[in-house]
Amino acid sequence: PQYNVTNYYSTEGLFQAIARHPNFETVTLVIILLNAMWIGVDTEFNHASLVIDASPPFQVAENAFCAYFAAELFTRFMAFASKLNCLRDRWFVFDSVLVLLMVVEVWVLTFVVAASGSAVGLDFN
Repeated sequence: PQYNVTNYYSTEGLFQAIARHPNFETVTLVIILLNAMWIGVDTEFNHASLVIDASPPFQVAENAFCAYFAAELFTRFMAFASKLNCLRDRWFVFDSVLVLLMVVEVWVLTFVVAASGSAVGLDFN
């Protein structure tokens, strides 16, 4: 039998209904494509090492992508009937690592730098 992650999803509830909906996958693929294009724009025009030091359009875009990917991962996680089954889905595990890295870069590091009052010693250029 062909593997299908939705076999591990609940059969009732809002999150499983969203995660199973074809538009959910389509929107996510479009966001991934937009994010890939944005990475090119960011690489070319954003010379700040940290999100907090970037100009507002770069900050807004990074936060929007991070928020979408975190919400998408949360929705997929909540769709699982048994939450441990998320570990059986290699795409979910891979996506979790990517989202974790993005959250650390965009939100955690920004919070740490803002709380400390400076980015001394954090020059990545």
